[in-house]
This record gives sequence, structure tokens and C-alpha cells, in this order.
Amino acid sequence: MSDTCIGMLEHPEYLEFVISGDPTEQEWISLLHEIVESISRTGKPRVFIDASQIDHPVDSMIRYRMGIRTGETFGVLARIAALRPVWNDDNFWETVATNRGAIAKSGEDRSALIEWLLCDE
Repeated sequence: MSDTCIGMLEHPEYLEFVISGDPTEQEWISLLHEIVESISRTGKPRVFIDASQIDHPVDSMIRYRMGIRTGETFGVLARIAALRPVWNDDNFWETVATNRGAIAKSGEDRSALIEWLLCDE
């Protein structure tokens, strides 16, 4: 049984998804589906994913496949920022997602990511 917890907050300018625990690949995919549904329902294409409280590093192949899925699913239609744990200095998901056409950024500085998310570039 998974100890993963996923929550969603709707801010005036963006949606925030908070994930903690030890998510499986299927749970990451479910999160992606939830993001798609929430963007469709709210009309807010700016998304902040707070994954700073996950327990363990996400397997490289899962990050790779999720980067591909992010690019294929959103392309330039959404802007996605992901807050990673401070112990996980890796932008692999961001690199793959961006190379597949997504507007994506990851990092460990929440304020900088929110600023990027809300900029009008």
C-alpha cells in the first residue's frame, strides 16, 4: 500500500499540486491526469507542483517517461514549475519535458519558481 498523498490548491493565478510520500509511476501518471482535468475545469494553465516532501528519489526512467508525457500532454499550452526536494539536485525531468516541447522548470527555490511561473514570457 502506498503512503503517497496528493492535494490540490487553487490560487488566483495558478493551480498548486502537493505530493508527498513515495509515489509510484502510476501515481505520477494519475497526477498528470488530475492536472489536465483541473486545467480544463478552471481554465488556469499555470501549474506549480510541490514535490519537496517526497521520501525517496524518483527512478531516472520514471522521470524520463514523465518528462516525455509532460511534453506530449501540455506542449506550450501550460506552464509547469516543479519544486523538488533539496537533497535531489537533478533537473532531468525538466530537460526531457522541455526537449519534448513543454514549458517546464524545476528547482528547489519555491519563490524563484513561482516568479518564473507567473512571468509573462
